[in-house]
Amino acid sequence: MRKQQVKVLKEKIQTAYFKAKGGYGSPRIKEELCRTGTGVSRPTVAKYMKQMGLKSKLARKFRVTTDSNHKEPVVDNILNQDFFFFFTVKKMCF
Repeated sequence: MRKQQVKVLKEKIQTAYFKAKGGYGSPRIKEELCRTGTGVSRPTVAKYMKQMGLKSKLARKFRVTTDSNHKEPVVDNILNQDFFFFFTVKKMCF
């Protein structure tokens, strides 16, 4: 009886995990299961996720890397956005 309950719970955890495209960890999956009527604790969800090898994907925070208002000198565009010549020479060399 207990093994059957664990199997059903693991299937529900796996369904919630893949529904969230791997972005949910044990706290969010626990909340998702509680919303659907399955009462379970977070450590239990974490234990079964670890047994099944499910880990949440961490999203990197957005960081601005471009400083458009810098005080450094801007180099002149000597190519004038004409890259055709560069690629033609490169193809001829090989």
